[in-house]
Amino acid sequence: METVILMSAYKADFHREKAVRTSAELLRDSGIAFFPLDIRRLLKNSFSHQIKLIPYKELGEISLKESADGITDPRTLSKDGFCMRVRDVLIDLGSGPVTSNIWNIYYNESSLQERIRFTLLHELGHVFLGHHQLLGMDSTAGMESMPEYREADNQADQFSINALAPAPAVARLLREHGFTCMKNGLEWRITNRNAPFLQNLGLDPDPVQLIMTAFQISRAAAAARLRELNSELQIWQQLDPELYACIEGIGHRSGWYCWVCSTRRRTASAYCPGCGKGWSYEYKDFGRPSRPVMGLRKNGQFEFCSVCGNSSYTEDAAYCPVCGSLVINECENAHYTDGDFIRSGMYVVRGTHRCRPTDIYCGKCGVLTAFGAQHGPRKNLWLPQSQERCRTKGTLYPQSIETKNGRLLACPSCGGTRTIRDGRYCAECMQPMENSCTGGSGSQHACDPNDRYCTVCGQPTLFQKAGFLPDYTSTETYRMLRDAEAGDYTRSTVQILIMPDGTTQLLKQEANEWQASESSPQERQG
Repeated sequence: METVILMSAYKADFHREKAVRTSAELLRDSGIAFFPLDIRRLLKNSFSHQIKLIPYKELGEISLKESADGITDPRTLSKDGFCMRVRDVLIDLGSGPVTSNIWNIYYNESSLQERIRFTLLHELGHVFLGHHQLLGMDSTAGMESMPEYREADNQADQFSINALAPAPAVARLLREHGFTCMKNGLEWRITNRNAPFLQNLGLDPDPVQLIMTAFQISRAAAAARLRELNSELQIWQQLDPELYACIEGIGHRSGWYCWVCSTRRRTASAYCPGCGKGWSYEYKDFGRPSRPVMGLRKNGQFEFCSVCGNSSYTEDAAYCPVCGSLVINECENAHYTDGDFIRSGMYVVRGTHRCRPTDIYCGKCGVLTAFGAQHGPRKNLWLPQSQERCRTKGTLYPQSIETKNGRLLACPSCGGTRTIRDGRYCAECMQPMENSCTGGSGSQHACDPNDRYCTVCGQPTLFQKAGFLPDYTSTETYRMLRDAEAGDYTRSTVQILIMPDGTTQLLKQEANEWQASESSPQERQG
């Protein structure tokens, strides 16, 4: 194997700036959606044809290399891992064969996960920075004695930490928790008590712990990242502003969760919407993103119905006109008593606060909500008597019956246009021309001709009972809504070709499944 150093032919560039720029371009081109970086998914989606991960336990006799002293096991030369290049391989990328290199990354699977992640990105740094080409070698094992390799190894370290925890994303995380870098450039302290994630938190977060959890790196690496962050930002600020903004805007999978029920904290709420407790949160990463939860309108109604997704109803509506489900979730609050007394069955005054459909307890006063009382703890994310989650998108259901100024243009039964009794009945079949609820509460309410359910009491309307209005689950609008929600669990992935010198070329983009559509109870969004 060729190990001759070709430094006399040209001068290799092992600058720190190149490592920062290359790591940023990798994150941007591969379409990373959130931190911590999923290295195996990244390689599977974008580099599966050229990069293969092999644990040391699968490294057999065939992978041993010959040296002047005989047979040497490369695992004895690198305790963490190494990368081996295989040149001029015919690669089938689907659109046609391409001749390029492939790389096998061997790693010690018995190391800590944080160490394995750093090692894998370190070896990828050798690939993307073109070190095999620059140094004229096919393997990085046992090269530590060469000065040029040590420079390349330091650059690969810079690539690894900037891909795992890029400075703009780290700085954004700290700013959101109120931290500011002190004048010495090494220390970060909380100076903004009004920062978004400090509201109702009840404790001052540890910046090192935040970085550890958010980017899944070791405590030592997180502490070093914090010390070097200010100087690292100066290098990042020399990059293209759009590239900087792209990396800074990547989201975080981790967050603050209630230590009692593991519900994700809501920054504007003093109490946990999952259990009613407050001021007791832990910064965690449960391994997958939290499911989005709809917001509220100014009057406290849901942005859209949590069952059918309908987003069109009047400001005074309590029920959805399409499916009859509640579009408000009011807490049970009482004056001059606390939450514990209220939950014990004392006098209750309803409707003090309006909460989100997933709230079991009110985030403002900590008492039980109407939905929480109806569905019970930990079931509020699921639709009643169904294994289906609450809606995450809204839609507009088209009119099934033609109207003008709220009145029917023709009889929904016979199609006649002549009416009697001031337009209340069809002259031909005596079908009522005005829609109303069936009066389950003892009184009838006037409804819009296209309302399937009454917005006041939630009872079915006359037109719904007569079959003039189709069930919403059978409509094309509902099918398209379900397809749109399913699309939230796909992400566009990019197939990338690595050239022999480490530069990359985008080949094609396709939609792949992203995370599982089912989420655990711990992932409830605050």
